[in-house]
Amino acid sequence: MKENYIFPADCKAIIDVTKPPYNVDNTGKRDCTRQLCALVDEILGDYEKNFYETKEKLESMEDENALISFEIRKINGKSNVIFPENLPLSKIIYFPNGTYLVSDTISYSKEEFRNFLGGVRHLEMNCQLRFMGQSRDGVVIKLKDHCKGFEFGNDRPVIDFMRGEQSNIAMTNMLENITVDIGAGNPGATGIRYFANNTGAIRNVKIVSGDPQGRGHTGLSILHSKVSAGYVKNIEVIGFNYGIRIASQYMNSVLEHVILKNQLRWGFFIEGNMVTIRDLYSENFVPALKVDGLTARVILTDAKLFGGNPLDVAVRHCFGHLMLRNITASGYGKIVPRRWIRAEVEDNHEYLKEVVLGGPMLLFENNPSHSMNLSVRETPEVPWDSPDNWVSVNDFGAVGDGITDDTEAIRRAFASGRPTVYFQPGQYLIDDVIEIPATLRRVQFMFSDIVSGEKLKKRRHTGAFLIKEYSDEPVVIEDLFAWEKFNGFMTLVEHACTRTVIFSDVHVQTASVYFNTVPRGAVFMENTGCTIGGIPGAGHRKDPLPHEDWDAYSRETPCFYFKGQEVYCRQLNPERSLREVINDGGKLWVLGGKTEEESTAFETVNGGFTEVLGVVFALVSGRENALIINENSNVSVYASTFNTAMASSLPIAVKETRGGETRTLRHEDIPICALGCYTLPLYIGVQNHNEREKYEKLVVTEDEA
Repeated sequence: MKENYIFPADCKAIIDVTKPPYNVDNTGKRDCTRQLCALVDEILGDYEKNFYETKEKLESMEDENALISFEIRKINGKSNVIFPENLPLSKIIYFPNGTYLVSDTISYSKEEFRNFLGGVRHLEMNCQLRFMGQSRDGVVIKLKDHCKGFEFGNDRPVIDFMRGEQSNIAMTNMLENITVDIGAGNPGATGIRYFANNTGAIRNVKIVSGDPQGRGHTGLSILHSKVSAGYVKNIEVIGFNYGIRIASQYMNSVLEHVILKNQLRWGFFIEGNMVTIRDLYSENFVPALKVDGLTARVILTDAKLFGGNPLDVAVRHCFGHLMLRNITASGYGKIVPRRWIRAEVEDNHEYLKEVVLGGPMLLFENNPSHSMNLSVRETPEVPWDSPDNWVSVNDFGAVGDGITDDTEAIRRAFASGRPTVYFQPGQYLIDDVIEIPATLRRVQFMFSDIVSGEKLKKRRHTGAFLIKEYSDEPVVIEDLFAWEKFNGFMTLVEHACTRTVIFSDVHVQTASVYFNTVPRGAVFMENTGCTIGGIPGAGHRKDPLPHEDWDAYSRETPCFYFKGQEVYCRQLNPERSLREVINDGGKLWVLGGKTEEESTAFETVNGGFTEVLGVVFALVSGRENALIINENSNVSVYASTFNTAMASSLPIAVKETRGGETRTLRHEDIPICALGCYTLPLYIGVQNHNEREKYEKLVVTEDEA
């Protein structure tokens, strides 16, 4: 785990809370609640200002179907203003090592902080909240002991990302490298209440009850509707009634490398949501996991559950769907109740290989009765360079005003030989392909925006960024928030060599993210999403809206196209392409995510291997498109649909072809979840099971290629 995140002194996206004008105390002696809340209000105030400027601009346009962007438009005179035309300049709230004493919730104070849909108030605008510490153990946000408002019976967070009811535009909300300590005598305190949409992450975080009895309400809670991006990685929770509590009815949350210790009621408590948990270590007397909601769909894989009550079970299941795989336990009477276990499932009270409620579901004979369980590689840790080895594109002449062509300046920065290149806050117009050389190992966008020029946006099967020089070291592309002016037929990245590529916290709002032209490389994606232009709901309408094809884009372009590669995706969010993720003859492993519209979500061809653990297919249309296509390949998927109307669920879940025969798995064959939605409790279609080993390692060196 990286432990010391330091940035160049002139990095304008970094807001050091200890420096003027904030002057926050980090000695733990003075209360800094007011200053931190004021800083959060300032950041969201910039967003609100841009939003209302956009609203006024749209309402001043005379055309009753006028539009500013794909989603900022009028429909029969009613205004849809979902978010601002231009995002405010990126900011990251940065905590140098130290102790920060607080006495109340750190959050925003705005009461009417909602956008407009059809001219009426709609969803919370809690977007672009980013907290980052220098190191997890060095930065401690500590609640004072015996604080008013945190008494027993409350559920009051120390850090809160959501003050309203729901949102679907809370993008790139981040919290990294921080310890939250709720102190002593605060039994109604929750450490972090988190919320994000499409892309958002918590990494390297520790949440501690400093109470002698371990009291506290919840360590990490995810409660509000429409949460659709929670990639939680490397989190430790000590104490509290609930270590992690997830109660949102929809959409999805993804957690990996989780440590839970000394909870008083439950380790995990899940009442709703599609929740995927990998690598859980629980040291508890109480059950490690309780699933207690009708809309809960939970996958727990690779878990070690120790220290339990011999009269109780490690996993308590009341309602909802559940898949368990590779579970080791000790101290509990059983891992799960006996009624769960089929005769062929291994269960010696200390190890459970795999069990799925309601599954598996097969279309052809001679399939295995368990998931493919592909081998998994962790995302490589690329060294965090000293600030002395960073350089900004602005030092080479980039302007970042969204008007000036910055292509050549970015090229010069990339060719400088520095291992890390970063962007100051702004909009950077790119109008030609920019190569990422072998000397560059980290492109740090700092959540800045990019704009596609007229020439670039018309180029098909082209990446704005091209990786064609091989290096033994991976290249990281991270912290990008490309908004609606980066749109066109092009893709963000073209990969034309076998160099390992890592995408981390990359959000592209109106263009595809990735394709490769050279097979047998490795790709890692953490918290990555995109939308292929277009107006929401295109798949539901018989006739297009006025001006629907106003700009360059093609829904035929895949969001992600992987040809003959080894790919590991954690929290993936592709939207609106008709073929969102294609695995062409490679190995693809997906840990959680969400797709949208009537599209084919995952298509596997030419003998590829695809394993999907916990994806929600959202807002589907009722058209006869298969969510999963398995064409003479090998696929296992645990997933669920979501929609708000009974008549809109996708009829075909899976279309599998073996040789010349095609069979389908339809809506009526699958267990209902709610509102006509269904849960696919592990579809398995494996044709070349005995040949799997050759797909377990597709990475080669440049010489071998």
